[in-house]
Amino acid sequence: MIIPIPLMPRQRTAYLAARYSLAILFIWFGAMSITGVSSPNIDQWISSHSLFSDLFSGFKDSIHYVVGSIELIAGLIIALPKISVTVRKFGYVLVILYSVSALSLLFTNPVWVSDLGGFPAIGSGQGLLKYITILGVAVWILQYTATPWQRGSSDSFGFFLIVMGIVTVMLWIGAMKFTEIEAKGIEPLLKSSYLFSWMLGLFDIQVASYIIGIVEIFAALGLLCWAVNRTLFHLGLMICFITFISTLSFLITFESAWMGSFPYLANAGHFLIKDLVLLMGSFILLAEDKQRR
Repeated sequence: MIIPIPLMPRQRTAYLAARYSLAILFIWFGAMSITGVSSPNIDQWISSHSLFSDLFSGFKDSIHYVVGSIELIAGLIIALPKISVTVRKFGYVLVILYSVSALSLLFTNPVWVSDLGGFPAIGSGQGLLKYITILGVAVWILQYTATPWQRGSSDSFGFFLIVMGIVTVMLWIGAMKFTEIEAKGIEPLLKSSYLFSWMLGLFDIQVASYIIGIVEIFAALGLLCWAVNRTLFHLGLMICFITFISTLSFLITFESAWMGSFPYLANAGHFLIKDLVLLMGSFILLAEDKQRR
């Protein structure tokens, strides 16, 4: 039997929070895929993928069952308490493979805004960028449940992936806030929010978008200062906490996040709920930083 390495208290708390956030996300997505709620999105992503379109061409009508089963199995394995460490590792491996597959869509699908010249102006692929952090969280958990001869040095790759995942989202989507398309895209979200609607009373939507973009970019730069300036790192991390909590609050205030009502997520809801894992990734970064210092 494989015995996991004991975690320090802060790491243990971060591990549990990250584990169950992954479980919630994949069980939720899996249930929606299997029931067919997400099948139009799945069909769209798969049909435009150079590899997956041929791979799944023989059972196109049932592809949502395949995707949903992978999501649901991964989520359930991660969530179940009385299960061996080896089996639970398989759940995290499924999350890693799923995340890599999702990220591959950035290279094969029309996720770039043609009106802005294409890459790097990203449109529907903004939600795909979040899979870098989801991938990093799964890798980090695997590292901290590994046996001594498997674990390797320190927190290495998992920690790095989480940092790079959050930095990529904050920096890239923050930069998009300086475009008119993105400003108009976030306007209905801001209008619905108790936390942000006041901005539209003081500024026009483009200026409000500029302000949010500057804050997000500053947060990304702060995280990149982890090795050289802890004050900037903690400030950037605090902004990330506030950002992801605020984003998740849109699930309550923004009606278009749902296909009618809970628990049926619309496209906007799929995009927003992923910030649950990004929030837990931020907790991991904080726990790791406190532990080392």
